[in-house]
Amino acid sequence: MIKHYKAVLVILFAVFAFGAHAQKRELKEEAAYYFENKDYQKAYFAYDKLCAQSPKNIDYKFCLGYCCLFYPEKKQRAIEIFEDLKRTQKSADANYYLAKAYHINYRFDDAITTYNAYLTALGTKIKEEDKPLVEDAKLGIMNCENGKYLVEKKVIADIKNLGAPINTDESEYVPVISTDESILIYTYVGKKTTGGRLNDDLKPDDSEEGYYHEDIYIAKRVNDSTFSAGEGISNVINTKGNDAAIALSPDGNTLFTFTSTNADNGDIYMSTLSGDSWGKPVRLNKNINTNAWEGSCSVSGDGKYLYFASEREGGLGGRDLYVSEKVNGDWGPAKNLGPQINTQYDDDAPFIHPDGITLFFSSKGHRSIGGYDIMYSIKKENDWLEPISMGIPLNTTEDDRYYVINARGDKGYFSSNRGGAGGKGEQDIYTVTPGILGEKPILALLKGTVYADDKPTEAKIEVRKTATNESIGPYYSNSKSGKYLMALSPGNGYKITIHITVPNYQPIEEEIDVEKLDKFVEIRKDFFVYSPGFEHKKEQKTVKSILDSLLGKATEPVATSTVSPEVKTTVKTNTTTPTDSNPVTSLTPCDGGPAPDFSSIKGKSLNDPEVYKKLLEIGGNTCAEGLIFKVQIAAYRHPENYKYDHLKEFGTPEIVNYPDGVTRFTQLKFSTIKDAEAARQKIMAKGQNDAWITAFVNGKRYTLEELIMVNFLGKSIN
Repeated sequence: MIKHYKAVLVILFAVFAFGAHAQKRELKEEAAYYFENKDYQKAYFAYDKLCAQSPKNIDYKFCLGYCCLFYPEKKQRAIEIFEDLKRTQKSADANYYLAKAYHINYRFDDAITTYNAYLTALGTKIKEEDKPLVEDAKLGIMNCENGKYLVEKKVIADIKNLGAPINTDESEYVPVISTDESILIYTYVGKKTTGGRLNDDLKPDDSEEGYYHEDIYIAKRVNDSTFSAGEGISNVINTKGNDAAIALSPDGNTLFTFTSTNADNGDIYMSTLSGDSWGKPVRLNKNINTNAWEGSCSVSGDGKYLYFASEREGGLGGRDLYVSEKVNGDWGPAKNLGPQINTQYDDDAPFIHPDGITLFFSSKGHRSIGGYDIMYSIKKENDWLEPISMGIPLNTTEDDRYYVINARGDKGYFSSNRGGAGGKGEQDIYTVTPGILGEKPILALLKGTVYADDKPTEAKIEVRKTATNESIGPYYSNSKSGKYLMALSPGNGYKITIHITVPNYQPIEEEIDVEKLDKFVEIRKDFFVYSPGFEHKKEQKTVKSILDSLLGKATEPVATSTVSPEVKTTVKTNTTTPTDSNPVTSLTPCDGGPAPDFSSIKGKSLNDPEVYKKLLEIGGNTCAEGLIFKVQIAAYRHPENYKYDHLKEFGTPEIVNYPDGVTRFTQLKFSTIKDAEAARQKIMAKGQNDAWITAFVNGKRYTLEELIMVNFLGKSIN
């Protein structure tokens, strides 16, 4: 008979205890040891040998199959093993474990049938020992139904292993990035960790009982696609115990870490960067840390809100998400994010985008297909909208967590132990393009260097909203490099004041208005402050002039003119969610031939005429079923302010109000970008100088930059 997992462990622990102090354990003792410690990869190889020696031993075969459920590279073998056990064993549990094997291998219909067979065999009188499996089987059925739906709505995504030198044959996970992606910090476990192999008392132990603890590593961006090799971040932060990176403030100056001990379930700490040195981590206050586990977090772009996960009492599930507002310089009482975000299951790993309204997190509820899946929600009118799954292939039947994206929204980072995906070790860091489904985040990323008498300097940067005088931040430039970084959300004007921390320098002020901003912009601005009598010849552009210049070249400018109120338009709302589009199945030049390769222009600005010309050369004649191009003639937050009489010869515009609050006007549709470009030129000749081209795949809108990043959707990596 197949025994329950708990019953099997009782047997295995007894075996382990018998030989625990032997210098060289026999194979069965090693197998039990690895199984007990959930090292299923090593346990798999031990039980595989035991099964070869004793092929009729049911316990060995069960444990081998169980290891396969948690060893992604071997998960297909779980089906073979549990199908064989079901043929020879008549217990209801045989159906449960076989259903799990079908489930993790995406055989959702078979899994649902087998889960139901397990529940039917148990009947209505459920024993206490069966209740955990029963609840898991019910959850499994829900996961499989979600999986069937998401397979039909499969998302186009380019998923890549970050590769060397970051990923090794050991474990790298929980990536955190600065807003501009110049810094990558992550958690590493392997032979280079502080102290080497240690036991639970943090004493050296090179035996099988010894293991490596977590260290925090940091890498810097070398170019557009690679990072330097990671290095241990600091002896002040990395100890012999477990030290994990969990969040980085958008400006890159504050690192949040997780530390746990035998006497502590785990708490959140904070370290501050000064020059090149990180300070000793300080434990956050009792509003954040409790006697329960607190272990993941994210801070908002303005530094006012901390989102974090906790297992404290009073939540909606085992693990819930909370938010705390900074009050008088410290974190105030935590507030549960409520049932719109939290479920009866575990919800973890929050990441609040610098735009302040886009929240990513991982959940075992919502539309999970098994384990933790990555979801996101957008705050609208101070309420969180229903979370949306990031879909397949980003989400798998394994755990998918620790998702972060850059400020632009075109690339995401996450860690996974997924099998068959180019993995280098037990856990690896991956990237995904695009970083968010649907419309991209809107914000102004302001970065540069502060100089005092033409030398980089430390400065306090005070930012206030001009309408309310509300302060956000403060922000600081680095004391050694002078570099600063901040994210400003739209809907406000801001006054920026630079305070040099040494005497003889008067503060300088500038204003920036991003109230009507409707796209991401990156503003590079150096601030120069001079002492009396210092001779300087620097010609400085204001933040406002730089922003105006950027918007003048924008691919999708915000329309700001006002027109006669007599224009009447019929606006429809775009209710299509990001998972409602199917992938393009055949992408080729319309006259045949191989699919085009856009790698030479990936990540480059289409504002550059040469890049745009290259786009037309490479993909001008590309077409596919479900892919169309339209000419967009305007984008307004107030559509009643736009008059299009001069373009009526091209037909009545299609007017759609998108979830980001911007109403977009498009005219005509074409199967190739070359034909769309010809129409755009005609429309521009009629005075609509800011016309541009957008693409739609089965009704879902894409920018041309997004299509380029995934080879016009011709390359879907699963």
